[in-house]
Amino acid sequence: MNKRLFLVCPDCFIEQTIRKHYGPDSFFLTALGSVFHIDSFEYAEEINSFLSGEGVLDIFVVNDIKCTFIQNTMTSKNHQTKAEQKLAQLYLENYDEFEELDTDEDKAQKLALLNIERQVNELSETAFIGDKISDGRLTVKGLLYDRTQEMFKELSF
Repeated sequence: MNKRLFLVCPDCFIEQTIRKHYGPDSFFLTALGSVFHIDSFEYAEEINSFLSGEGVLDIFVVNDIKCTFIQNTMTSKNHQTKAEQKLAQLYLENYDEFEELDTDEDKAQKLALLNIERQVNELSETAFIGDKISDGRLTVKGLLYDRTQEMFKELSF
């Protein structure tokens, strides 16, 4: 059975749901709003050491459409956390794409998808981890969660 590392927001409380869908060999790394900053060499080295030590073959970047931090970014101008600041930056950089969407739910889903894509790109460029991804020893996927339907949508990059 493949061991998997899930990058999740601790405020979403979806670890048990993930285990129910993906099995007990699931590990979790948390950051508010699922906004990780893996650009420090030491942090990347620690994650790489964990991946190797546990035999993790898959990383899933998880975003919950109803995540408090995504919702706050959509509705508030007062971004108190680094996560909300990064999400607001993503929103502003892609503002034209959001203007084309009709509902707040569609906008939240778009922001979650952009955050997943941003994180996957950062992982691919990270010391140690990026090499494992590029040579196929590690796969990275996105996972979009809709808690109203308790459903995951798996995204490949």
